[in-house]
Order: sequence, then structure tokens, then C-alpha cells
Amino acid sequence: MSETPAIPDRKWTALLPSWTGALAALVLLVVVTTAMNRTFISGENIFNILRQWSFVGIIALGMTFVIILGGIDLSVGSLVAFAGGVGVLMLNTVLEAPKLIAEYDAAVQAAATHLPCSGFRYALAKLFTSLGMAGSEGAAVALAFLLIVLVASLSGLLTGTLITKGRLAPFIATLGGLAAYRSLSLAIADGGEYRSASAGAFKAIGTGGIPIPGTNLAPNAAVPVPLLIPWPVLVFILLAVLAHILLTRTRFGRYVVAVGCNERAAVYSAVNVNRIKLLTYVLTGFLVGVAALLLSSRMNSVSSSGTGLFYELDVIAAVVIGGTSMSGGKGTVIGTVIGVLILGVVGNMLNMLQVSPYLQGLVKGLIIIAAVLVQRRPGKEE
Repeated sequence: MSETPAIPDRKWTALLPSWTGALAALVLLVVVTTAMNRTFISGENIFNILRQWSFVGIIALGMTFVIILGGIDLSVGSLVAFAGGVGVLMLNTVLEAPKLIAEYDAAVQAAATHLPCSGFRYALAKLFTSLGMAGSEGAAVALAFLLIVLVASLSGLLTGTLITKGRLAPFIATLGGLAAYRSLSLAIADGGEYRSASAGAFKAIGTGGIPIPGTNLAPNAAVPVPLLIPWPVLVFILLAVLAHILLTRTRFGRYVVAVGCNERAAVYSAVNVNRIKLLTYVLTGFLVGVAALLLSSRMNSVSSSGTGLFYELDVIAAVVIGGTSMSGGKGTVIGTVIGVLILGVVGNMLNMLQVSPYLQGLVKGLIIIAAVLVQRRPGKEE
């Protein structure tokens, strides 16, 4: 008489989503921080955290796909500064076109050794003037936003091409991008900042939001000041939902996971691996562009040296904390969103505890190491 095969005893924890541990950690952090300082749970502080970390969160959505694919992108922080700076430069060129043309022509006639702008900006100013766009704030803002996203997307295309056609390791290709984009940003601005000449339209999307009825942040003021749900937060939420659907409900998402699990098996399954890699890096570049757009709008300027600095650390930390495996093949958008929230709460808590900002990077580094150690299983190498 044959024996019935034994059913493997699966632990109940194996049935939980991979981001369950990160969610538990987030809840614990919120409870502890609220107990230490009641102002943490106020609506104004919560939305301030969400707005501050929404830029990192948007980039982290793209990084989730890249790491699941088995790659990495170290250039995202420098690309934020470069794309944002180019956009602000375009904005100012359109708004100040008549002034640039007059000053450039006068300098040329006087045989001046120093011209007020480059020949390329002068040519653009002449073009926009001939098209009737010079001085138009609406046209300037639209062109700036379009250029920011386009530059970042093309940079993602370049990175993907270097990896797929040039056969460069993702670490090397994106490390080169990290240095190159920051260097270009510094060179174009001569080490300074790109400050918007827009009167208000450029910063509207970064500083505005949807008012919450019945709220008033200034009870004693003559005019009520409602609490806003910031536009960057709403964009982050919308993109997170779309990214979750893309990863879990589409063929592209399944292929990303398949390539990350076993690239050779994916090739044998007729998956166009190079196309999937290329599209993944283009997607990440697009999301970097959206973050750069919102961040430059929020600050109404871009610092060539400081904007996006160490964003790659924050982005990778959020993805890893959310349960995405650095070896590829496993990860969720939900986990990444939770990872972003954890970093936001930790940063806010450290500020409330008046921990030196110079030591906060140490805390982030320890969190990354702890998250990777938690992901590991006995007898399994990452």
C-alpha cells in the first residue's frame, strides 16, 4: 500500500507579501515618533514629509524596475540637476530673448571680449523671437517642462544603449553618467545655480496643490490658509499606481521579472532581453525627468552642485528597504512606496531629535545594510 506524499510544512510567514516586514517597521516608526513628539502626526507635518520625499519616490519607482531587472542606475541624482538646469536655461532664454539679442549684438559691435551669452543661446533667442514666442511665460514654461522630461528620457535611452549595444555593465555605464551629468551641470552654470526668471507660472506646480476643505493653518489671519495636498504628492501617488499596474498586470512587467530571475532562460523563452533593458532605462529616465520638473518648479531654481546630490543613495535605499532583491527577479512597487515613507519618517524623526545632519547619512547606510541582511535566507546567497 503506497503512502500518501507528505505535504511540505510551509510557515505562515511565507504566505505574506514581501513588503509586510517593511510595513510593520513603518507602523512601529510612526507610533514611536508620535509618542516622542505629538506634532509629528499633524496634517501639516505629514504632507510636508510626503512632499519632501515625493521627488525621491518618483525616481525610486523607476529604480524598482531597474533593480528587479538585475541592473542599477547611479546617475539619477546628477541627471536631476542636469535636466532641471537645462530646462530652466530654456525657460530664461525664451523669457529674456529680446534682452539677450540686444546685449549680444551690442557686444559684437563693440568687439567685446566677453559675450553676454553663448552663440547657441543667441541663436535660440532669435528663433523664439521669429516664432513670436519671446517673452511669453506660458510658452517658456511649457518648453522648459517638455525639455526637462525629454533630456532625462534621452539620457535613459543612452544608458540603455550603452548597456545593451555597448555591452557595458550597468554599474560602469551609470557611474560614468553620474560624473558626466554633474560635470555638465556645473560647467554650463559655471558652478552656480540656474534661477528661473518666471514670475510665478513655473513654480506653480511645485508649490501648489489641492486645498482640503475645512482646514486653516492660520486661524488668526484675515484670510484662511487651507492645508494643501501638494501636486508632487498627487503625481507620486498616480505614478505609483500606474507603475504597480505596469509591473504586475502587463507583459512588459512579467518580462522584467523574467530577465531579472534568469536572463538566459528569458532568451530561450523568446523574450527580447535587450529591448526590455532599453525600455526599462528609458522608463527610469522619464521618471527622473518628472522628478526634476517638480523639484525645479518647487525650488524655482536648480543648484548645479547641490540639486539631486546623493539621490541615488536615497532611491536605492527606498527600493531595498521595500524588499526588492539586489540580485534581481523580485520586488514590488508597494514595497518601494513603503520604503520611501520609512526614509521620510526616519529623516523627520532625526530632525525632531536634533541629530546632526552630518550623521543622518550614517543612519541611512545602516538601514540599507539591515534591509539587505533581513532579505537573506539561510543557505541562500544574495
